[in-house]
Amino acid sequence: MKQHSTERLHDSANASNVADSTTPVSGPLIAATLSPVLGFYTLMITHHISRVSKALDKTVHAYGHWIPGSLGSGPDGSIGSYSGKESLALMVWLLSWGIFHVLWRKQELPVNRWIPIFLGAMAFVTLCFFHPFIDPILMLLLSSGG
Repeated sequence: MKQHSTERLHDSANASNVADSTTPVSGPLIAATLSPVLGFYTLMITHHISRVSKALDKTVHAYGHWIPGSLGSGPDGSIGSYSGKESLALMVWLLSWGIFHVLWRKQELPVNRWIPIFLGAMAFVTLCFFHPFIDPILMLLLSSGG
């Protein structure tokens, strides 16, 4: 009888070791949540850059000329430089996700510290899409730069 209980303890100890070795790490999670934040920031920055001048708008638009409707004048009109903004944001999102995933795939990163940073970054980028908030800041940056 004692032999059976010892085997069960040994088996449960092995099971807990296996569970510990297969416990997921948080690096890929943080990579998967940081990369869309960077994509959103790219979308916001390219949106405001394209508002500054027609030349910058054309530069941003050039990145999305391959998207159907970006150049044409179909029944819904042209989506214009929005295609470039979306293309750049998508590129930043996917490239950063791949890079961060490779770098952090086996690392345990502090999720408890990341969550408030993530939520704050999402709130800030959302706020920066509202023109009454960002326009005074943008005008201050443009006036100090030139």
